Amino acid sequence: MKFIYTRWCFFLFIFLNHPTPVLPSSSNDSYFPGLEAEPFLYIIGRRKMADAQHKCYSRMQRLPPYQGEGLYCNRTWDGWLCWDDTPAGVVTQQHCPDYFPDFDPTEKVTKYCDENGFWYKHPESNKTGSNYSMCNAFTPEKLKNAYVLYYLAIVGHSVSLFTLSVSLGIFTFYRNLGCQRVTLHKHMFLTYILNSIIIIIHLVEVVPNGDLVRRDPVSCKILHFFHQYMMACNYFWMLCEGIYLHTIIVVAVFHKEQHLRWYYLLGWGFPLVPTIIHAVSRVLYFNDNCWLSVETYLLYIIHGPVMAALVVNFFFLLNIVRVLVKKMRQTQEADSHTYLKAVRATLILVPLLGIQFVVFPWRPANKLLGKIYDYLMHSLIHFQGFFVAVIYCFYNNEVQTTVKRHWAQLKIQWGQRWGGRRNTRRPNFRAAAAAAAAAEAEAGDIPIYICHPEPRNNEAAINLGEEGAEAIPMEIIEQESCA
Repeated sequence: MKFIYTRWCFFLFIFLNHPTPVLPSSSNDSYFPGLEAEPFLYIIGRRKMADAQHKCYSRMQRLPPYQGEGLYCNRTWDGWLCWDDTPAGVVTQQHCPDYFPDFDPTEKVTKYCDENGFWYKHPESNKTGSNYSMCNAFTPEKLKNAYVLYYLAIVGHSVSLFTLSVSLGIFTFYRNLGCQRVTLHKHMFLTYILNSIIIIIHLVEVVPNGDLVRRDPVSCKILHFFHQYMMACNYFWMLCEGIYLHTIIVVAVFHKEQHLRWYYLLGWGFPLVPTIIHAVSRVLYFNDNCWLSVETYLLYIIHGPVMAALVVNFFFLLNIVRVLVKKMRQTQEADSHTYLKAVRATLILVPLLGIQFVVFPWRPANKLLGKIYDYLMHSLIHFQGFFVAVIYCFYNNEVQTTVKRHWAQLKIQWGQRWGGRRNTRRPNFRAAAAAAAAAEAEAGDIPIYICHPEPRNNEAAINLGEEGAEAIPMEIIEQESCA
């Protein structure tokens, strides 16, 4: 199981830098286009071929003699693939090998056994061969599909970068939204922003630049290192969201000991460990050009902890929902509904953002379904930041309330600035703005709390560190705007 985005980037690089290669129709006329540009992958491909040849000859020795009737073609190794005994007049087939980047393993190789029990020979060269013409990974249709996915990635990360920047600006500008949970949001948004920037740079500067990949500079691998690191940070900050909610709702006894530095350590510090181990392992055991290849299990060093974080987070959230439903049935407290809204947003995002780690090994074999699968999965991957911004910020009632209130104040201020010259008595701007915001809040059924309220069983307000207490009544905010 390999990471779908890394695999797609690798094949996209091959598409963009080798637009018109031609595979031979027979393995006896072998030609490897573009392999000089990827010497490490060429060596790996030759090793795969040698290993396949050894297994083929061992298998031919172990198999019993042909048990059928009539003429047949003998088992053979054609230089790339192993073929069993085949009855005369039959066309046998198997999947194309994956030795080299310009092979498409989803296509089929055919080999014909004629009526006389001899393998097909090419009429011009009179050499026995197999038909590998369908194995070409650079047909015009596939090349067009690669360009569509390429621009889909650029557009997706550009949209994500814009929406996340706006969301981060909203959380930073409106101080009344400040609380520990919003602080976690801001850090998670920052990881997605940095990750989108790195991916856009990678797609624009590295993927289309064959000369850069051939030179294999250190900067190319450093960029890949930071991409893997930021990807891991995305999911571990999502885990921090789940741990935070689980702590204040399920394990309320530890609520006084909530310290954000542990979340900083988990979200920013821990992903460095698997990322560094992966980088060192790639240098020692699979040091391909710019680390574009996905033909290595070393990627599990990073993707394993990410998948574990998703699973742990998912069970955390299921336990949170269980506790909230139990509390609502017993007490019918409004606080439970407030927490449930926050949990619902995280519960939606966890399967949404982790779907590529669960579903992608089962890509449909059908070409049409496979193409639909590719577009669906790449849309989810590249628009992740957009989904995070929409669910955690733009669809959040507290954020909508604050923005609407500020917009009402700006409209009143604008009216006072241009209409005050015609009025002899100038009204109190701040009082009018507060009154308008309060009226709008009542009309829009806006929640009472900007952030999550404190547990009711606490005797006094709890000091939560730099972010301050999370309970911010609406009346205090209105009084501050009228001061």
